[in-house]
Amino acid sequence: MAFLGKVDFKKLTETEKSIYNYLRDNFEKIPYMHVRDIALEAHAGSSSVMRLIRKLGYDSYYNFQEFVENQQMKSTADSDMFRLLSASHYPTELIGKCRQLSEMMIKADSIIFFGLGASGNICRYATRRFATLNLNASALTDMTYPLDSRLIESQDSLIIVFSISGETGELLEVLQHVKNKDKVLIASVTPHDESTLARISNISINYKVEERRINLYGDLTSQIPAIFIIEVLSEMILEEK
Repeated sequence: MAFLGKVDFKKLTETEKSIYNYLRDNFEKIPYMHVRDIALEAHAGSSSVMRLIRKLGYDSYYNFQEFVENQQMKSTADSDMFRLLSASHYPTELIGKCRQLSEMMIKADSIIFFGLGASGNICRYATRRFATLNLNASALTDMTYPLDSRLIESQDSLIIVFSISGETGELLEVLQHVKNKDKVLIASVTPHDESTLARISNISINYKVEERRINLYGDLTSQIPAIFIIEVLSEMILEEK
């Protein structure tokens, strides 16, 4: 399969190869060019351009342009799938904050990952990952569970909260109750650095994400940034082990 269609490159004439190479190297320009423009740029005749296009499997230049436009649209859509992996979605101080939080995690006697809904699933993932690193980690995803029972006065406890909005009332109510306890620190991972959750945290790691909901309560907001931050933290802790 050739780049622009089905063709045996070895069977092309030298002129056709020259045109093909021009089309390949200027793929993004094709929707805006006429046949004569391609012929001029490739130093060939318009008839040679059309002969190659037919060899590529297209009945007309219009059909060929339509194929190119569709490929470009698909390429753009595919690129959008990776937008959450872009460094632009994370603050410049991300690594520094992750380093600070990883040190807090190593020093803590117990780590409680706290989150509700989809964030609760992230807490369970984080718990398993850090337990593998021999940290005393647990997940709290049930609002009715008494958090105080997990906070031992003689131990340093670190509560790491995952929340998209940073404004979940029930979650904040629980945290307000424990945030002034001795030997308890709160860290948060949330997109909103000005949220109530971020403000009451001892350290907050933030990122950019588009919040997406359907049918009011259907949450389709991506958790990829949160997972990425967990991965960064675990790698940092592994380095220290």
